[in-house]
Amino acid sequence: MSETIEVSLNELGQITIPSDLKERLGLSPGMTLLVEKGDEDTLRLRVEPEPQFVDKGGVLVLRTESMPGLENITRHEREQRVLDLLQRAGV
Repeated sequence: MSETIEVSLNELGQITIPSDLKERLGLSPGMTLLVEKGDEDTLRLRVEPEPQFVDKGGVLVLRTESMPGLENITRHEREQRVLDLLQRAGV
């Protein structure tokens, strides 16, 4: 379900989101919102997910989902480096 809310820019170019909408969406100060240009001069505003950090033995580690095909890119790069080394060695 989509919802359309009318907002305006203030003299500093800032958008004010109505407080009831902020509460419903769980928005809080410091969150990042992305403005995306769509078709026919439309804009979409969406919440950028906050990074998830996990404490692993005193080290903060970013928990993310891997991008599709990332393991293939890594494998391809490793294979290319090995081929380059073999060519330099004259093998």
